Amino acid sequence: MEERMGIAVGLTAGLAIGLLVVALLFRKKVLGCTFDERQERARGVAFRYGFFTLMGSVFLYGASELALGRWCDAMAGGCLCIAVSITVFAVICILKDAYLSLRERPWKIIVLFLALSLFNLGLGTVQLLRRGLLEDGVLSFRAVNLICGVMTLVILAVYLVNFSLERREEAE
Repeated sequence: MEERMGIAVGLTAGLAIGLLVVALLFRKKVLGCTFDERQERARGVAFRYGFFTLMGSVFLYGASELALGRWCDAMAGGCLCIAVSITVFAVICILKDAYLSLRERPWKIIVLFLALSLFNLGLGTVQLLRRGLLEDGVLSFRAVNLICGVMTLVILAVYLVNFSLERREEAE
């Protein structure tokens, strides 16, 4: 029980620090995103698809628990549903050229997502090798880093493919 409380406190502290860093970056105008009207509309459509994907994945997660029994703990299941919906949002934004604001540079996003992918996949691999991802036959919260790593890797792959296709079109 103490271990789980420690994890909950750690996750809460990490979330608070993350929100503080994002707020600080907005205040310093580092994340001052400026999108044109076309991008805003495309982002709205992507958000809608992401939201409906979240609703559908939460329903499927709940239905799978009813049909198959407990196969996943709440933290891993929730993160899995969120990761799927964020991936849908990001992929649609990338394909509609609404992922980057007008001032952002593509290489910053590539480096950021590469770092996030490597960090999360590394932590997930450590968890996999050290303790495994299953606890009493149930996918545990230790899978969250792998889930996030796969999500950021998919987004990065779509972004790189789309970016290289755009560059190829510009060259022709």
